Amino acid sequence: MAKLWGGDGLHPLVEAYTVGEDYRIDGDYMLPFDLQASEAHAMMLSKIGVLTAEEAQTLKKALKEIGELWREGKFKVERSQEDGHTAIEQYITEKYGEVGKKIHTGRSRNDQSLTMIRLFALDRLREVQRLVAELAAAAKARATALEGVPMPGYTHMQRAMPTTVGRWLDAFACGWEDASPLLAAAARVLDQNPLGSAAGFGINGLQLDRAETAKLMGFDRVQENPMYCGLSRGTFENVALQAMSFAMVLSCRFATDMMMFTQQESAFLRLPDNFVTGSSIMPQKKNYDLFEIMRANGKVFGSLQLQIQETVVGLGSGYHRDLQNTKKAFVEACELCTSTLRLLIEAVPRLEAREGNLKAAMTEDLFVTDEVYKRVAAGTPFREAYASAKADFFKRQAQREAEEDGAPSKRAKNGS
Repeated sequence: MAKLWGGDGLHPLVEAYTVGEDYRIDGDYMLPFDLQASEAHAMMLSKIGVLTAEEAQTLKKALKEIGELWREGKFKVERSQEDGHTAIEQYITEKYGEVGKKIHTGRSRNDQSLTMIRLFALDRLREVQRLVAELAAAAKARATALEGVPMPGYTHMQRAMPTTVGRWLDAFACGWEDASPLLAAAARVLDQNPLGSAAGFGINGLQLDRAETAKLMGFDRVQENPMYCGLSRGTFENVALQAMSFAMVLSCRFATDMMMFTQQESAFLRLPDNFVTGSSIMPQKKNYDLFEIMRANGKVFGSLQLQIQETVVGLGSGYHRDLQNTKKAFVEACELCTSTLRLLIEAVPRLEAREGNLKAAMTEDLFVTDEVYKRVAAGTPFREAYASAKADFFKRQAQREAEEDGAPSKRAKNGS
């Protein structure tokens, strides 16, 4: 199939290697945003007199038609087309003739890609912001319900001081709330229209109305410097993932806590059986491996974000095809973030506290710091109170251990 730049005789191995999975990413994720940008561009070209009103309406009809076919699973981007931009233009040209050859006027595949990725990124940032707000609200509600349930607090993975299940869960709720302004700030950075920057140098001899396309696509403003538009490719995706990483990191830390508090040695918390898996050999197993996958996905998310950052770090200004590889990483990272948050929105409201186990775990060691401050309140200097409470605690502990260690021999002696 003919390419927009010609190249019909390209070696098949070169084509496969250079196209990679770009055509699939466009076909699976990016096409609706490419269509949105193409419609705005066509309407603007009509406004400035490059297209007639009839041609603009024909293009609008064709783009809508492609969108409907895509939603039905009937519009595919082929490897030989390289990307969705080519697939769209070729479809319109084959079905509607000469008008299809005009839709690329005043733009390059560079700003076409920039614009559809920018629209995709803003869509995902807003989706993550919505999901994280829903998760925070769900965690707040469940935390309130569990506020009165006592729970050991931990530092260094060791028992530390008393807390409650509600306070523990509310800590994560507070964090998820704080993710929202970071996501909003990232969206503010990205919310500028790169369409019309072409290959990074604008278009001489054609007065594109970039404010018009910004308005039609819902951008807050125009990204004025065309060279900065090109410079922002990859960089803005990195900004978006950095904002999402706050919620992802927090979610993965929640997953680690859940693995600790659901293990049989503590059994403080549980979820309904439809959230756990089993074993192919051990019938008794209930595995909370959704949280194991969540922990791993946090690391995968970080590696994808770093992949984009490291790709951009080595590049100068202007377009480099290295940037093509940031698209797949960006899409995968966004999918990991949204799927993680959706799962937690389902799981957190169903979190159950096993109150008997929790109350049994509220042992003396958790209250030693409280004893220190009782002595401080009675007038003892802190360091003396600390030392005396520590000595008294370990003395009592040693006595208990000695009694427990001697219990079998005493029973044996009494029985003889």
